[in-house]
Amino acid sequence: MPFNLSFFLTLSAVMWFAYGLFMKDLCVALPNVIGFVLGMLQMLLYAIYRNSEKVIEEKKIPEQMKGVVVLSTLGPSEVYPVGVDIEPDVKPKEDSTENEQTGEPDKNDVKCLEDSSECP
Repeated sequence: MPFNLSFFLTLSAVMWFAYGLFMKDLCVALPNVIGFVLGMLQMLLYAIYRNSEKVIEEKKIPEQMKGVVVLSTLGPSEVYPVGVDIEPDVKPKEDSTENEQTGEPDKNDVKCLEDSSECP
């Protein structure tokens, strides 16, 4: 919040308090005492933290949300958001020779093709 806004809101509370006193209206004067105190507190906090370093926020991964719709025959439908935990698929590296296809059939396959009665 800018300091100028806090300053002028506090000044406004002082002016309304003075108006309430001159008109002898406590309903206007008393709430502006609270406004003056809170305005002074706000400017004090601004003075304390004006030279502080800015915090760099880390980027967060957005949560995956699904909507659950509850249909009702007697009333309006309702939608409730439900959080979904998604874990990354990290698999250990397998031996590359197991997954390679050489294009040559195994000996068992050749035997099965020649004599279909002895296939495993």
